[in-house]
Amino acid sequence: MLDAITFEKLGIPAVVVITMPFEPTAQAMATLAGMHGYPYVAVPHPFGSLSAAEVSERADSIVHRIEELLRER
Repeated sequence: MLDAITFEKLGIPAVVVITMPFEPTAQAMATLAGMHGYPYVAVPHPFGSLSAAEVSERADSIVHRIEELLRER
């Protein structure tokens, strides 16, 4: 989250992708960094134990939202 916020403050669009259990942490980090409500994309947990095909499925399901967030910047 903090890397993306740093990029944003430098004028470089960024999107954070996290797993759902980390949403409260992401929200708190954004608030502490002065960007309350900074948008992110959350995917179901776990992620690290997925097969390549499962990762591709998840990526396909969120790529449109990532594109939207990048275009909004």
